[in-house]
Amino acid sequence: MSSRSKKKYLLVLGREALDRDSSLYQEVLGNLELNGFEIVFDPMDRIRFAFMRKIGPGKFLGKHLLLPIWRSLYVVFVQRQLIDFLLFVFNRISSLEFRTRVASAYIRILSNHTSHLVVLARSAGSIVISSIANQIEVEHIFCLGYPFKHPEEGDAEFRTAHLAEIQKPMVIFQGERDPYGGREILSHYRLSSQIHLSFIDVDHDFNLNEKDLFLVTSEIEKVLSKCT
Repeated sequence: MSSRSKKKYLLVLGREALDRDSSLYQEVLGNLELNGFEIVFDPMDRIRFAFMRKIGPGKFLGKHLLLPIWRSLYVVFVQRQLIDFLLFVFNRISSLEFRTRVASAYIRILSNHTSHLVVLARSAGSIVISSIANQIEVEHIFCLGYPFKHPEEGDAEFRTAHLAEIQKPMVIFQGERDPYGGREILSHYRLSSQIHLSFIDVDHDFNLNEKDLFLVTSEIEKVLSKCT
């Protein structure tokens, strides 16, 4: 496929509590000048969004039975990741590692017909993309609220150890009142020179006022406009 026929993608990788971020995505994505980029969602997110529209987030049967079955069918029969699926089922890898492998496989497929790939990640999605950033073709990463630590469980190596080695440009918009890490992260974690931190007066739910929404979308648009 020629470079002219390839598309420019803004890949969105969401948090685990995806239903709580619908308004945030509407605000940020709805106010972006995309400059020719097409918005695509991580397979797990896309399935969860479709599922919530049809079933609703609050129904027990759908949330705890049908959704896992739906996601499993996608991983096994569409992406053909039977081994990864079995490792997850038998608790040999965590749910985050499983999601990371699914996202990595999806990005490899996407890269075959992509001229530019920029990622917008949210919370746990930021761990997913940053942990594989050096192994994939991605031009820029934006994170809305990175979970540097767990409010009750504290630090964990899987959250931050790889951040010192990031080789791709990465902007983290971080809440000053975020229980997953506020301004104290500047002196607590070793970060790659490729990572830029921009602090905003929000908590982890990321309820942006008009000024901060403009700040976030403007920074993303600067990158998208340069990808020609």
